[in-house]
Amino acid sequence: MWTHKYWLSHPVILSALIGAVALAILLPATAVTNPARQFPPGTDSAQYLAIGKSIAQGHGYRDTVGFWPELPAYDRMPVWPVFLSIALKVSPAKASPEAVARFTNAICLALAGAAFGLLCRRLRVRPALCLAAGLSVSLSPILMYYGNEGMSEISFVFVVGTGLALAFSGSRYLYPASLIIGLGPLVRSNFIMVPVLCFGLAFGIPGLRGKLRAHCSLSRALLALLLVLLPTIAWTMRNYAITGRPFLVSSLDGETLYGSNNDATANNLVYWGYWVFPDSIPGERPKAELARSLASDLAVNDYYRQKGIAWIRGHISAMPRLIVGKMVRAAVPVPWAQSPPPAEFAAFLCRFMVQLSFLALIPYWWPQMNRTYVFFLAALILCHVITTVIFYGSARFSYCFLEIFFVPCIFCGIEMLLSRRLSGSSRFPALAVAAPR
Repeated sequence: MWTHKYWLSHPVILSALIGAVALAILLPATAVTNPARQFPPGTDSAQYLAIGKSIAQGHGYRDTVGFWPELPAYDRMPVWPVFLSIALKVSPAKASPEAVARFTNAICLALAGAAFGLLCRRLRVRPALCLAAGLSVSLSPILMYYGNEGMSEISFVFVVGTGLALAFSGSRYLYPASLIIGLGPLVRSNFIMVPVLCFGLAFGIPGLRGKLRAHCSLSRALLALLLVLLPTIAWTMRNYAITGRPFLVSSLDGETLYGSNNDATANNLVYWGYWVFPDSIPGERPKAELARSLASDLAVNDYYRQKGIAWIRGHISAMPRLIVGKMVRAAVPVPWAQSPPPAEFAAFLCRFMVQLSFLALIPYWWPQMNRTYVFFLAALILCHVITTVIFYGSARFSYCFLEIFFVPCIFCGIEMLLSRRLSGSSRFPALAVAAPR
């Protein structure tokens, strides 16, 4: 006979409950925020929505609000625009596209919470804590804000969280999980480094190689890695067919590099370690002017990349201070605006609590944590540091790309802490390296 304990402990039912509760809160919360309001022109959200509308209308992958509306786009990554195009297709014809984008993000956020709850359950966390973990993701004030702003990061948390939950559900799910995780770089392109780094850490450390191969053979791991890389390979082949440029993932790296490494970000405390639009760099030509004189987005990107590299080479002595600024921007949870509103302080308090909980509970989650997840997290941290040093520090990227994945560790630590309390043990857990499960 099924009891309430069975219903709560069943992973699929538990994740469905998390998703339903999150939807019941997120959909009304989105509805009362004037969801039809326009995204500011020139923002990421406006560009993603324009591409999604173009796909839904059968006009192809085009940024209709960009400088080259008649040409196929390859600057913005495709997962979020594809999600938007599907949502626009199934929505009523009179629905505001902006409202569709916001409600789509609300649904993705609810599903992301369900995935994190399932992941925690697979990591042997008790059902009540899994419920709390899932809702802490879905109802995170920071993620709710970014979702309401039409940002793509919610789809990243959703697809990677779903892939991880599936990967830890058993060896038979390894390959489909790998394909889903492989969608992550098609939202945040730098994520492509993570599976490679994870594989290198897991199979490159001599003391752990034998233990890991007992749970996953090298051939299976290599095939999983190939499946993770497959979506990005397909995307770069599409871009090669359009531009003739091999291995092109996005045409935004040059603009991002130059916008992160210049006199403004190196010397102005307001922008220190951050990013500025290249138009704001003293003496730089406006992008609109470049777009008129250069043939394509790729040519503009090449121009910006050369400018960024030239600035770095000419300011080697300024780089240590700039890198410190980038790392401070990425890691320290304090507002940088001159007159930040109270909501921004609340958001950074949320970040601070996540960081503090993750660090304070290390003695509790480390001994029991699945080693595969530890390798994933280590690769994620390393990837984030590399990206921040090369480009810039951002609270948005730090939280959505890295810190949200601290949640399983935090709740595994709480699980261990509660287990010790219930067992009456007062012994502090040892920081031992457990074998992978």
